[in-house]
Amino acid sequence: MTISRVSVAILLLAIAACNTTPMRWERSGAADTSGDESDCSARSRDEAARQLPYGDGPPIYGLYSDWSMLTWKQEIDNERYYLARDLTRVCMQNKGYQLAPASSPAKTAK
Repeated sequence: MTISRVSVAILLLAIAACNTTPMRWERSGAADTSGDESDCSARSRDEAARQLPYGDGPPIYGLYSDWSMLTWKQEIDNERYYLARDLTRVCMQNKGYQLAPASSPAKTAK
């Protein structure tokens, strides 16, 4: 019975992954967003690393006592990724961009 639950969970995840719509940044009058996006992305990664340093490693007591240093760094890297993604989104929105489905035609300046 456990195998069927795992199979169902894997199938649901696969279906969900297939249904995601690719997105891109758009701004009226902007033909190429790569410069702004790479600038926001670089700044966001730096800020995420500043806000979430590795520190001295996992605590030797409590919930994380059995974590290795590698596991500890991987967890921080995951948190940095999500923080940098959110910071990039805010930066791009502050520059006037909006996320739109990649299949839609690009907006033109009026």
